[in-house]
Amino acid sequence: MKLICPSCAAIHSAESWLNDADARACLQIVAKMPNDVSKYCLNYLALFRSSSGRGLQWKTALRRITELLDMVAAGHIQWDKQPARHCTPGIWGKALEKITQHPPRRLPLKSHGYLQSIVYELADDIDRETEKRQNQAERKGLWRPKRGEKQPERMTVKEMEGIRKKNFPKKRI
Repeated sequence: MKLICPSCAAIHSAESWLNDADARACLQIVAKMPNDVSKYCLNYLALFRSSSGRGLQWKTALRRITELLDMVAAGHIQWDKQPARHCTPGIWGKALEKITQHPPRRLPLKSHGYLQSIVYELADDIDRETEKRQNQAERKGLWRPKRGEKQPERMTVKEMEGIRKKNFPKKRI
């Protein structure tokens, strides 16, 4: 059976890829990844392929896929000195789908930076919506802490004004 690699366009039999240790390790990592992520991995690796027609080496593909696995397994994303955001494999999958369907103009990719920026943007949007819903529930008096979670301490108006004065000492006109 002949297989064509979507990332490097190499044509080999399945058995020949199993003989290459890096190819075997790369495919094992892709198989271990969550389904949301694994279905876009090989297409994502294709974005690292040079435009000169040379294929992506398995050693490079293994390094890139290992880096991706580590980022997905972390469970959070931090980008561009912004606060860290909770990040699920589903968010990584949406970002991979987005980047593979609409790749950047400048290819090949040199790092995972473009993907990380998309993931952070998606995670930040989800976090913003969650916080917005929680704040609305708090205002309506419907929010209750989860089991084992303490009720947050309330600030007084004086404390809020003190923080505001500290952070904004001058009025801007």
